[in-house]
Amino acid sequence: MSRVTRRPPLNAARYVDYVHAREELMIGIAKIMADSKLDAIVHKSVEHEPSLIKNGINPPYETTRGVPTLNTFLIFASSITVPAGFTGNNLPVGITFFGLPYSEPMLLKLAYSYEQATHHRLPPKTTPPL
Repeated sequence: MSRVTRRPPLNAARYVDYVHAREELMIGIAKIMADSKLDAIVHKSVEHEPSLIKNGINPPYETTRGVPTLNTFLIFASSITVPAGFTGNNLPVGITFFGLPYSEPMLLKLAYSYEQATHHRLPPKTTPPL
């Protein structure tokens, strides 16, 4: 049996408030980054180990617990996630480079440099050689 989530009808006034709050947040982040002379904000990609598939398809339906979604709501914000090692249970973890709108060239440079310096990415053991 699948779960059906019913969403309330769109409230135009609430949506306008949301858009204004999103703009204020983006301006605030841009100001902090400019004042601090930051090219990027770096953060861990998830707060917790990923849920097991069996826990995502059975009640209570664990899904994306602990996933930071700041950049999802900001218009034109850039981000890139790269491998950052493994948990104690040998699950992969990532590190995210978050930047201002249109900062993809800088984020690619930072992410590539991080990957080259750390060599955290390992192909899965089940992946056959190419």
